[in-house]
Amino acid sequence: MRTVCIKIGGSTVDAEGLLFELGQSIKTLIADAFPIIVHGGGKDIARQLALLNKEFTFIEGMRVTDAEMVKIVQMVLSGDVNKRIVNALLMQGVNAFGFSGVDSNLFEASKMLMKGQDIGFVGQIDKVNTSIIDILKTNRIIPVISPISRDASGCIYNVNADLAASELAMAIKADDLVFVSDVPGVLIDKKVRSEIRTSEIEGLITEGHITGGMIPKLRSAADAVNRGVGRVHICGWKDSSTLRNELTTSTSLGTVIFK
Repeated sequence: MRTVCIKIGGSTVDAEGLLFELGQSIKTLIADAFPIIVHGGGKDIARQLALLNKEFTFIEGMRVTDAEMVKIVQMVLSGDVNKRIVNALLMQGVNAFGFSGVDSNLFEASKMLMKGQDIGFVGQIDKVNTSIIDILKTNRIIPVISPISRDASGCIYNVNADLAASELAMAIKADDLVFVSDVPGVLIDKKVRSEIRTSEIEGLITEGHITGGMIPKLRSAADAVNRGVGRVHICGWKDSSTLRNELTTSTSLGTVIFK
């Protein structure tokens, strides 16, 4: 049975009616695949911080996270957003279990420095302990994972969900890693490029075809493929047929990255 790691972004989770469609979409996959969901929740975090009049900044796409803020991020991601996704799956009759990188020590993290700068309680993943995933797969229970993680001393870190999904997919050698994004795929000359080989990526960056936040996404996609993941997909969300379509080459509307 193929294993599919699916990363859902915060802006996607927030879209009207999307969680209902996600539940339907996962239901269509479970007959012949084992899907694992890793989620962000940036918009929900920003809303909660605004309610608390807590200002924040980003450095290279990473939210600078102080001790008070990491508690808020954990509350929003591992509490509210995680349970909303689990609830959406249960509503479709899909048996789902929500947890974070802290639980069962799934992700062992350490402090991440951004170009030598301390950005607070932001972590990088050093080790993935897949035993909880194996248990859930054996029992056909769909994991829904918040990327909040811990280090060996028990310090809690905010971890980027793209990074968490990539590390998990590499650890379990997933057949497919799908990034559901707020863009329809990798745009080159304003058109979605349907396929990109890992050997092309640095050239496309050098030539200026790939810019901004898509650069780290594609580099981590190449890293994932080079370290055992079958294919990486970058796509937008259309409807409940999105995941099934993206995993079928002839109907894919996004971008597939492969060796």
